[in-house]
Amino acid sequence: MIDPVTSIPGWIADLATAVCRLSAAQLRILADSYRRNEPALAPSTVQLQRNLSLSTTDTAHLVRELKQIMTAPDVTCHDIGIVLETLAHARLVVTARDEKIEVVCTAPSRLGVPVRTTFATTVEMVQAARQEIFIVGYVFTEGARGLIEEIAVARRVRGVQVTLIGNRMQYQLTTLRSLWPADSPAPSIFSRKADPSDDMIALHAKLLICDSTVALITSANFSYHGLHENIEIGVKIQSASVARLVEFAQAMIRMGEVEVIQWSGAKN
Repeated sequence: MIDPVTSIPGWIADLATAVCRLSAAQLRILADSYRRNEPALAPSTVQLQRNLSLSTTDTAHLVRELKQIMTAPDVTCHDIGIVLETLAHARLVVTARDEKIEVVCTAPSRLGVPVRTTFATTVEMVQAARQEIFIVGYVFTEGARGLIEEIAVARRVRGVQVTLIGNRMQYQLTTLRSLWPADSPAPSIFSRKADPSDDMIALHAKLLICDSTVALITSANFSYHGLHENIEIGVKIQSASVARLVEFAQAMIRMGEVEVIQWSGAKN
């Protein structure tokens, strides 16, 4: 009987090891990059870093591994793309078994609602994050101090990458900086600009996404009333599908729908 493990070509095993830290969404993006290229033309370092949103160090390591794999006899970019797509699908199948959905709410304590609170859920998610946090919101106010401080701890202590995307963030940056501890590295800030043709157009979504695997989608703003006193409803989702939300956030950045705001550029 043939051992299916030992019969796997060595370059495929090497490829699986090289990309083991990538999410299913990143694997699919990488697969598409290879399958679009000529047989002997791998994606460039710049392409990989931009498309996968990796650090410079991680990108350099991945590029070295992929170049080495391309030296295997008769291996083409198309072959690598097919294997990457297969790995992405396998990742989704495995993680699908762990999918969970939980109702979350903000409500006055006197109502005694028997579900997790918005604030407790956000803090729990941030404390569990190990790689990356995306926050998309309409407003960020002084009332979100407890949450912002937890996010700063994740950034400082565990090196979690933090990206804040909001509406007209240049007008909220002074408040955010006042809440952010000075000893924590700054987050990345992006803003959706006002539309001169329609003042009502805005980025109005409220999302907290951690490690591309768990997300809170809520009606609550990141404010005191949104997190503690209003009546707000949301759902916490643990699923491979959460990676699609990260792709959406990254697409807004890549397509220029939101623009980078310098942390030091607070508007008084």
